[in-house]
Amino acid sequence: MALEIERKFLIEKPNLEWIKNNTDCEVLEIVQTYLGRNSEGFGNRVREIKINGVKKYFHTAKKSLSGITRIELEKEITKLEYDRHLENKKDRISLEKTRYIVKLNNLKYEIDIYPFWNETAILEIELKNEKQKFEIPDFIKVIGEVTNNLDYSNQSLAKKYS
Repeated sequence: MALEIERKFLIEKPNLEWIKNNTDCEVLEIVQTYLGRNSEGFGNRVREIKINGVKKYFHTAKKSLSGITRIELEKEITKLEYDRHLENKKDRISLEKTRYIVKLNNLKYEIDIYPFWNETAILEIELKNEKQKFEIPDFIKVIGEVTNNLDYSNQSLAKKYS
């Protein structure tokens, strides 16, 4: 069983060119589509991720254990499996975003840029445990923590802006 432990912050949209040129950064273009919950309470989604022009596809099932910890079951799938998931879900909602993954201080900082926001973004910090100490990089200006605010979940944003 894999655990995802992360803190989430609403931030001012950072200087993305500076980040790309001055940090260990990887850029992903993501389309994620929500497929609903299964009988065990896991939320399901599929993702198309484009990295350096190459597309990969994933199915993820998540279930919350606490505000910052979730069970996360993720596997790579084929394009055919991805398309079948989309065909089988008539009332699906999707979200597009560009993710900048910055590796710094032995942590992974994920900055999500959405097409519907011009001045803000979301920062997620993946942690090894709930008590782990971390610092926000000085090139990030935090507006506020939104870890436990469901209005800032990707699924809520997809519903609101699609």
